[in-house]
Amino acid sequence: MIPMEENKKKVLYVDDDADDFLLVERMLHGYKHMDFEMTHAGSFEQAKAHLDGNFDAYLVDYRLGSKSGIEVLELIKSTKKHAPVIILTGMENGQVDDQARESGASDYLVKGAFDAQMLSRSIRYAIRDAELHESLDIAGRKFKNIFERAADPIILVNRLSLIIDFNPSFLQKFSYNLGKNDFHSLHFTDLLVKKEDKEFLKEVLKSNTDVLDFEADIKISPDQNIMALVSVVMNETSKELYQIMIKDLTELKIKEEELYNLKRFSSTGRIARILAHEVKNPLTTILLSAEQLCYELPPEVKEESGDLVETIKKNCTRINQLITELLESTRFTELEAKKYPLNQILEEALEEVEERIELKNIKLIKQLSNDIGDVNVDVSKVKIAFVNIMVNAIEALHHDFGILRVRSVVKANKCQVEISDNGVGIPEEKLDRLFEPFYTSKPTGSGLGLTNTQNIIFSHGGSLRVQSKEGIGTTFYIALDCV
Repeated sequence: MIPMEENKKKVLYVDDDADDFLLVERMLHGYKHMDFEMTHAGSFEQAKAHLDGNFDAYLVDYRLGSKSGIEVLELIKSTKKHAPVIILTGMENGQVDDQARESGASDYLVKGAFDAQMLSRSIRYAIRDAELHESLDIAGRKFKNIFERAADPIILVNRLSLIIDFNPSFLQKFSYNLGKNDFHSLHFTDLLVKKEDKEFLKEVLKSNTDVLDFEADIKISPDQNIMALVSVVMNETSKELYQIMIKDLTELKIKEEELYNLKRFSSTGRIARILAHEVKNPLTTILLSAEQLCYELPPEVKEESGDLVETIKKNCTRINQLITELLESTRFTELEAKKYPLNQILEEALEEVEERIELKNIKLIKQLSNDIGDVNVDVSKVKIAFVNIMVNAIEALHHDFGILRVRSVVKANKCQVEISDNGVGIPEEKLDRLFEPFYTSKPTGSGLGLTNTQNIIFSHGGSLRVQSKEGIGTTFYIALDCV
């Protein structure tokens, strides 16, 4: 059983008639189920003086001298938004009732028409509703705070995926300008790149179901897409609205790709060392045997065999050279590192491919950031890496219509270089093999240029990745530690 002291409710009674106060106080005192502690305020000024008091409910007479009960109600609500206020009046008046409700009164009672049970129940219900409204208000503010401060974009859509509202992170991530676009014309499905994702989302919104964490390509600007994790949750306040949360996976995917490339590079190097160990020894034996045959074979036999022995020796030397090149391209190189401006390395690399650019009549776009400073690198080796990528880009470009773009920028405390072309692009099935030793699409290529480039970047603790689409072009991303 709850102790009476804990169940006591403090009530401020505002009425300029002291007799009415005594009558109501006696009425509530006789109510056995709840204990009320009554305080009397005989005027507007006295009521104002009691505002700092910790009252559970307020009973306010509608007529209060020069002031009205509505004014007292508004005064209480100005400092205590959810305070339960019950307006009392001497006669029933629908207009007063409506005015009281509009001003935030919890209830409206006519004096003489209620008993202790009705009044106490009205007070209890008013207190309960006030506590409920306050808790909802707190929850609403909490949600709004989460909604506005969330690092990830959150949007509110209807069944047709029409965007109704969004948080500040959405504006930061997406190039959607409220000043230039009609807000009510943007549907979330318009931002989805793949047709199957559009259809899937439409079905989700029709079926009144929640969907957590499905991956989708999302267009955040006319020329940029991201891979994102999307969650769709029905709004608790309306079955017609849905909250969509968007988690950008771009950085995570980049890290996964970089880790995968590094592991694959290490695996290739390990295989190359095993191959060299297993092949070089017997290869040396074959070469020595071929040389010995040159001395031991009779002249007439050598004449009949032609250049077979020389062919054996030549191919042994070639295989030995290939294995040596493979080892060099997959072994972390020793560096003679020094501080050097990254933009200067790019300028020097561009000078080495200048003739190729002019020969193909290619348009060169340089976007070198002034924020880029020095990097601690082996300048000659990093220059070779940049030149290798630029040469590949130039060779992929069409004569007279090609564009080579070289950009430097600071991202996530890394000095990043982007080398892009609008050439033929690389088929998706070939993209994964791009850095494999001896893999090349060129008739005269060795297939070790990009392997060596990757080795140089990895030896500097950097990262190298590539994005490409057939018929659109290719972009290489190289990241190095800024000094």
